[in-house]
Amino acid sequence: MTTEHHPTALPARALPEFARLLGEIAQGGAPGVLIALSGGADSTALLRLAVLRREQCGAPVEAAHLDHALRGADADADAEFCRELCRGLDVPLHLRREDPRPLAAARGRGLEEAAREIRRTFLVGVLDASPALAACATGHHRDDQAETVVIRLFRGTGPDGLQGIRPRAGRFIHPLLGCDREEIEAWLTALGQPWRRDATNDDASNVRGRVRRELLPLARDIFGAGAAAAPARLAALLRDDAEELESQAAAALRALRLGRSDGTLPVDALAALPGPLSSRALRRHLRGECGLDLDRAHVARLLDWLGTSRSGAAIDLVAGWRARRDFGRLVFDPPVAAAAVREATLTVRPATPAELSAREPEPVVTLPGADGCRLTCPGSALRGAPRVRPWRPGDRLAPFGMTGRRKVGDLLQQLRVPAPERSRVLIAEDDAGPFWVVGLVRDERTRLLPSTRDAVTLLIRYASDETGTTALP
Repeated sequence: MTTEHHPTALPARALPEFARLLGEIAQGGAPGVLIALSGGADSTALLRLAVLRREQCGAPVEAAHLDHALRGADADADAEFCRELCRGLDVPLHLRREDPRPLAAARGRGLEEAAREIRRTFLVGVLDASPALAACATGHHRDDQAETVVIRLFRGTGPDGLQGIRPRAGRFIHPLLGCDREEIEAWLTALGQPWRRDATNDDASNVRGRVRRELLPLARDIFGAGAAAAPARLAALLRDDAEELESQAAAALRALRLGRSDGTLPVDALAALPGPLSSRALRRHLRGECGLDLDRAHVARLLDWLGTSRSGAAIDLVAGWRARRDFGRLVFDPPVAAAAVREATLTVRPATPAELSAREPEPVVTLPGADGCRLTCPGSALRGAPRVRPWRPGDRLAPFGMTGRRKVGDLLQQLRVPAPERSRVLIAEDDAGPFWVVGLVRDERTRLLPSTRDAVTLLIRYASDETGTTALP
């Protein structure tokens, strides 16, 4: 037996890692731990290590075993093994049996993915119900790490994916990542501690099974015995680099948010960041503000779009969210139904002397005590009966002070009307076309002149006004 696999080597390496990881989650005291117990060598060793820790510092230990109802008598034997093991070590055991096949069928997912979701929900539920337990420990070890990194490499993952299994992920910790399978089994053998073997773990019909049985042995044959440890070293190196980048991204995001409380980001400042920082800062912002966990490809697409976008442009994200450029701001709109266009009525009456005497270039006034607008113009400027409707792309008019006709959409952008409000903008038109963007811009033909004697006033009232008039289409 090598020095690395001496029976005392495992506790000497794993127990300090146990303490370090739990210390990151719970400050002070002796935080308890929940062991995800399958009965295999790795989780059995993990439980024995947790019991050693309990003897040293008195920290609580509990275990949880989930039977997926997929392996018949073998699964029953696993559950009984876990009961006897925990009984002998005086460890409380939480047992559950739940078949993942209905969930997989209902959500159109793979069986393994559904099983992982059920298992995680079960373990989190046990943690939530046990205040003395700070975290759940799983038995993932260095061989698992090597398989994970190799699988992700050939599936085309980026630097984040090549970090593999992180030592700590939220309330889940993995104290055995620095130990390999041979070392774990050597320690259990020295203790005289049996364990269960799950034949599905060595199934060569699935990807992980083939990597374990075919690819990694070939790598060791070509590159030597240390080849299996190389992916784990790569993951650790990338993790160190990622931690530094994440620290810088957090600082960059604080600067981007400075003075902002509306959840938006400044476009120019975001674009000025180096690519690795802008993408990480944006991902952090989306997680914190929107609850979205976008992958690297989605974030890259969003940043590429932002570099060529104009104000008012938008791009779909995920789960109904949209990113929208509003001049110098990047805005994130939640998944809500489009704002309803305001239903309104339009009435026309002769202008009063006071209205007729108003010669401002844009005599548009909010009606006193009512949610509406007023426009006074020559009656001779109107062609047929005026009417009101929502604005549409392609609408044009000739605004005061401008040469030629302009698109209403461009005018709304120039006036900095927020994109969510643009769908609520109304147009007043007659048989000659639009002559008023209600409350905002009037056409040159509605200008009041000193010679105007037939002035009329158009009143726009919204359906919520106290007048209670019937809304026009």
